[in-house]
Amino acid sequence: MAIEFSILDMNRAVLIEIDGILDADQTEAMRQRCVALVAETGITDFIVDMRRLEALERGDPAAIVDLANKFKDHDFTVWSNTAVLMPASERAYEQIELLHAIEVNRGRGVMNYVETIDEAFSWFEEMARRVSAPVALRKSFSPA
Repeated sequence: MAIEFSILDMNRAVLIEIDGILDADQTEAMRQRCVALVAETGITDFIVDMRRLEALERGDPAAIVDLANKFKDHDFTVWSNTAVLMPASERAYEQIELLHAIEVNRGRGVMNYVETIDEAFSWFEEMARRVSAPVALRKSFSPA
């Protein structure tokens, strides 16, 4: 198992690449590293590349539930926007999307499934526009 972290495109996002099988200790180490990166850099947009994560590649429902539980048990936080690169397997995508909808993302930040890093950046920009639009509206309607 390898988990690699890198900062992309002049501090626009943190890329986390996961390869192989993820165990509980690695999940905790990944969570701690994410917390440290947020504190060190202020970056809150994450791209998690799970395309080579074995549980997802196989589309194994039990392994996917186990993976979701590891993230939940270790309080893996989604701070702001998290774009997830998924395996091409439609079965894996459907299972992860269902778990995400009913359990994994409960009470956490915004998550989206994307096919490319460029798509992730476009989504981050869209989310930033959505956040800034209500602020601009509040300013325009403020009493003088």
